[in-house]
Amino acid sequence: MFDKIIKENQFKTKCVIALYLLIFVFIGLLVDIVRMNASNFSEGIYRLLTFREFPIVTCVLLVIAALVVLFVIRNFKRILLSGNEYKEILYGKESNAQEREMSIILDELVEVANLSFRPKLFLMEAPFMNAFASGWNADNSLIAVTTTLVRNLTREELKAVMAHELSHIRHGDIRLTLMVGVLSNIMLLVVNYAVYLFLGNSREKGANLARAILLILQFVLPLLTLVLQMFLSRSREYMADSGAAYLMGDNKPMIKALQKISGNYAQSDFSQSDTNPTRSALYIFSANELFSTHPSIENRIQALLRQ
Repeated sequence: MFDKIIKENQFKTKCVIALYLLIFVFIGLLVDIVRMNASNFSEGIYRLLTFREFPIVTCVLLVIAALVVLFVIRNFKRILLSGNEYKEILYGKESNAQEREMSIILDELVEVANLSFRPKLFLMEAPFMNAFASGWNADNSLIAVTTTLVRNLTREELKAVMAHELSHIRHGDIRLTLMVGVLSNIMLLVVNYAVYLFLGNSREKGANLARAILLILQFVLPLLTLVLQMFLSRSREYMADSGAAYLMGDNKPMIKALQKISGNYAQSDFSQSDTNPTRSALYIFSANELFSTHPSIENRIQALLRQ
């Protein structure tokens, strides 16, 4: 059952990524049509897609997106681990029983998950209960948990949280979320600048139609990207919850951990405790449900109960 849920969410994720790429290429083609001052819209699209007219803007956008993604990947660890007190729990060099227990838990999960690498493990000094993961291979993967989380969860609950984060790494959804974030920002920038860069009318109907579509997208695209990002991020959380239950062989530890974490946030307002938006988006729990990248705790628990 857990495996079926994971596959369903992976399919949904791929559909969203495909849609993002199509929108991204379409925007590039629109700008190319305006640049060409095409007389016929459909003919202009055809010429660009068949490379009878080289899609300069579209190709440049794709290259820029690839370079930005590579840059962020190379610097992702530094971005995520900035601004807080972190301690890496080095394998075989743990300083106390708590750290040794966390290392043992991670070893158990890596073995069950049949991973060929072991993510780096970090302990984050913070007053709230939370955790996040990053990366997808031996060079850039990490799991970070807060000190408050470790102190307040039982061993099985902590293991479930770490299994959730390890599942993000196994599923590769961090890489996909990263790519979508880059594509979204570039798309919005291009649409906004293209409207003003090519402002005015042309005698050619194709160019004018492309310009009109870009103008409409300037207002529609921010809402569309928000909805798609929310859908993608919430799907990955459901998928990681299912992955945790799959690795644990039981859904109860994950449910209890989610209840304790949400209860911790209910007692105190930690919404402004972390000012790093990139890290906040990766946390296992978000206190702000409206327009949140995370589904509500109630919905996540209901999804786990159905498995």
